[in-house]
Amino acid sequence: MKRLYMLFILVFLMGTVTELYAADTADGDAFPFLISYDGADNASSMSHLLNAPAGKNGFIRVENGRFVDDHGPVRLNATNLTGPANFPTHEQSEKLARRLARFGFNCVRLHYFDASYGTFHFPKLPGIVDETGDTLRKLSKEQRDRQDYLIATLKKHGIYVDMNLHVARTWDERDGFVNPQPWADKSLDNFEPRMIQLQKEYAKELLGHVNPYTGLAYTDDPCIAVIEINNENSLFQGYRSGAVNSMAQVYRDELRRQWNVWLKKRYGTTAAVKESWKIEPTTLGDEQISDGDFAKPIKFDGKKWTLVSGDTGVKTSVQNGVLKLDVPRVGDQYCPKLHRTVAVRKDGVYTYSFRIRRAKGSGTVELTTAVAEVGKGWRSLGVHQRFKVGSKWKTVKYVLQAPDTSETVQLQMTRFAPGTYEIDDLSFKAGAEGGYTFQGTLQDSSIPIVDQGQYAPWKVRADFTQFLFDTEDNYWSGIYRYLKDELKAKSIVSGTQLGYSPPQVQAKLDYIDNHAYWSHPSPVSEQWRIRNTAMVRSMGCITGLAGLRVHGKPYTVSEYNHPFPNLYGAEGQPMLRAYGSLQGWDGVFEYTYNHSPNFEPRNNGYFFSIIARTDVLAHFPACSAIYLRGDVQEANLAAVACAPLDEYMKGLAGNQVSADIGTYGVDSLISLVHKTAIRLDAKTRSEIKPSPVPSAASARDYKKAINSKIIVSDTGELIWNREVSDSPYWLVDTPNTKLFTGFPKDRTVKMGDVSLTIGKTRLDWATVSLVSRYATGFGSTGKANILLAATGYCGNEGMVINQISKETIRLEDWGNGSVVAEGIPAVVTLKANPASVKCYALDPEGKRKMEVAVKAAEGGAQIAIGPEYKTVWYEIDVK
Repeated sequence: MKRLYMLFILVFLMGTVTELYAADTADGDAFPFLISYDGADNASSMSHLLNAPAGKNGFIRVENGRFVDDHGPVRLNATNLTGPANFPTHEQSEKLARRLARFGFNCVRLHYFDASYGTFHFPKLPGIVDETGDTLRKLSKEQRDRQDYLIATLKKHGIYVDMNLHVARTWDERDGFVNPQPWADKSLDNFEPRMIQLQKEYAKELLGHVNPYTGLAYTDDPCIAVIEINNENSLFQGYRSGAVNSMAQVYRDELRRQWNVWLKKRYGTTAAVKESWKIEPTTLGDEQISDGDFAKPIKFDGKKWTLVSGDTGVKTSVQNGVLKLDVPRVGDQYCPKLHRTVAVRKDGVYTYSFRIRRAKGSGTVELTTAVAEVGKGWRSLGVHQRFKVGSKWKTVKYVLQAPDTSETVQLQMTRFAPGTYEIDDLSFKAGAEGGYTFQGTLQDSSIPIVDQGQYAPWKVRADFTQFLFDTEDNYWSGIYRYLKDELKAKSIVSGTQLGYSPPQVQAKLDYIDNHAYWSHPSPVSEQWRIRNTAMVRSMGCITGLAGLRVHGKPYTVSEYNHPFPNLYGAEGQPMLRAYGSLQGWDGVFEYTYNHSPNFEPRNNGYFFSIIARTDVLAHFPACSAIYLRGDVQEANLAAVACAPLDEYMKGLAGNQVSADIGTYGVDSLISLVHKTAIRLDAKTRSEIKPSPVPSAASARDYKKAINSKIIVSDTGELIWNREVSDSPYWLVDTPNTKLFTGFPKDRTVKMGDVSLTIGKTRLDWATVSLVSRYATGFGSTGKANILLAATGYCGNEGMVINQISKETIRLEDWGNGSVVAEGIPAVVTLKANPASVKCYALDPEGKRKMEVAVKAAEGGAQIAIGPEYKTVWYEIDVK
């Protein structure tokens, strides 16, 4: 029998090392533990926090930049249902709603139901659109009935709905559209007139429909909290990814027609356009990379040439006039990375080119090249492209114009897959050959669009950027006005997510939305791999999300996850909810609860679904208390950075769509201390100014706070401890919720009237949460009912992990047994009279299965938990 602990098997193949883990249930430190699918009303339930039926206090609306209803402020503590999970049977809907309420979810985002959905794990299953006929304009009666009943059931249990409109439906020849076009018509449907009209038609049919189980049209049902127009979609995203370049000519012709209409409105005549642009030919100047012919060996000194190998074991050499990179294995963080430093002058035009081939290794691979200014933080200079490389020599060439003078610009190549690569003729010269030329007239709409990657002078590119900006603005505001004015939808509406569309455009709608993932699998296919590391080491996603919030607008994060099989998944949702509460965000959504028609799986079957993630769900009662109940307070001060429109537009012309506080001079770590946001209406940049600022000296204190090894929120409730650099931990310390996640390292942690000591675990890491279910504290002042959850390693029985690199893994076998959870050895001490304290180990339904000893100790009542109780959660009852 395989041992339960991770068994390391070293396999040497082709000079590489593979570490295989195997899991079974022989040792006793772990055990099958799948949280039940019922909605039990016991110590594991937080359903009492929900206000049923959803919408009883009227529609959610926006007041003073926040979500409110007739009763007051509203927060959405939410999850997602994806694809087939949007269409449960009536019986499944009832059970699903009760279980979601048990964990304190008060909102569900209905996502990706407008098209069939499948993964490499199961075939596509139908969505609400009937795809079997001669048109995609009809909806399925059966799927609609199931979704209607689901929504009515969620409403009954106090659970709001976030209704997604366009996510995945892709028009085809049945309705008169032609290929090539992007998947889901991404970016194309932002400007193609008939596609826009068909989106309105779909919205009318979906939202104007009367749910027979509630008697209300969705436009009139306050259970529909929010509506999202178009998921992860924008014209800018399609343009910068190259999708516009590769669209069918008929669509490019339509975009060109609209571009000429825009130019005519702006300039009036062809002659005026030509006079404004003043396009003059340029010639190539001297070579800046004199050693780019690789006639001699080069030295990677970190100044001129830099090689970041990570854990790939890459070796380099110069042979026969080419630079060779031998990459033995996959790396983390896009490694290996090859950088060459060059200099640019403001407004200078430069041509960057090289030849490359994959001399060894099967098949074609995709690499990334970028030109970035790194002296003041990474900033794209308009080149950030993926390109394919095979066994034959390929010439890659880009032309760019520098926004500023810099001596620290890097030409970068990344994402080298295993194999041998040869690079030659690396060149960086002032000037350009080819590029955008003036041709055509406004009269016949023939002035060409500016293709992505094509050189164009700043004035031309600035105009084309403004055209894309205005086109997007017209699209989003046009759909918004249709929903509000013609359909009379009373729910609040967002467009798409930040990072896809300019924030200035999205800020014109009711609220701002965003997505983020820690260790998203790449790619999402049978060749996937995933980083297996803890976010407590960096807090990266949290600071990134906080730095993008738009000042004065409600803010939601409608997708967030630590996808399986990242083994540190338990940390993610508590962090999102704690900092979401500190920041005053209006909604935080886990992605996704389920993606499958199976609503009672026995194990984890896909990256994103948490339906069977015992390690994640066990802490959701604490998550709900932190965010929905508001146990974590909002920050006292706010740090707001300013993004002047002219400066933003210059960056947008270089394909930099996001506007975050880091780009505009504010250290993103400040979001762990104060509320943060970016102002879009400022005329000039300003330094960080937490408001109110008591004195100039206090501004220095803020910088001191984020440079400390212990970063504490200005409320004192959230603590990130980095005193032991390789073993950080993070705490929530509030009167009614306590939480630890990180690397214990034999330390005793004090959280107010609770102390915690965690023993040895498989990952040397654990997450432990304690929540006072009725907000009566932890026994020091009276009675309390407390749910204690403790998790570490958690996976599928029989699961086999391939350790590809130090931080990268993939499953060789997903396993076919139940969910297996590690029992965490820990000692919890409460400041309570031991005689009044009882502790019970709970079964997967949350029922008491055995009593756990409570001992008198210095400071109060001491409880020792461990794997012998074969549970991840406990009930502590203080009389």
